Amino acid sequence: MKISIVGRGVFGTFLAQELSAHAQITDDADIVIIAVPFSAFEDVAQKHAGKHLVNVCSVQRKPNEICLKHSKRVTGIHPMFGPQSPVTNRTCVVTHTCAESAAVTDLFRKIGCEIVTHHQGKPISGADHDAMMRKTHLPVLMFGELAALIVEQAGDVPDNCLPTSFKRLKALAEQMKDMSPGTVESIRSNL
Repeated sequence: MKISIVGRGVFGTFLAQELSAHAQITDDADIVIIAVPFSAFEDVAQKHAGKHLVNVCSVQRKPNEICLKHSKRVTGIHPMFGPQSPVTNRTCVVTHTCAESAAVTDLFRKIGCEIVTHHQGKPISGADHDAMMRKTHLPVLMFGELAALIVEQAGDVPDNCLPTSFKRLKALAEQMKDMSPGTVESIRSNL
């Protein structure tokens, strides 16, 4: 299988490393994984019009709609993990499929992902996904930014003087490094 990954920021680079054992990553592939901030989707989808466009954005409805303007072959799949996440318990939420989507979901299964397609007995749409992310992703982003500020202010306190609760807060602030600037922009577009 040949894939192209457009966007080599934190997440695009991570995906390339994860998927390279299971797919040939090349610029001339027919399957194009779009790992760019929401603001770049229109340009990237237009440049790769007619190809199998794979939206891996943290928001799904609008990027799926943009991709569908340029191709009938669209897979919307949100990987719910990043480079700082544990390798276990990875999930991907699928919000849009086409006849060729099985190859993409199989590829993500190969890197240990559970593929989630339904919630409360019905397929998850981009709008359903984004509503769930407004309740979860956005508050975690906001709390993580606050946690990072709190941890930064206590930077001069030795580790052996930190209470367990603060160490957990510090671990959360570290986990937030999974959210690259492009991911943060995309999450904020879901307000």
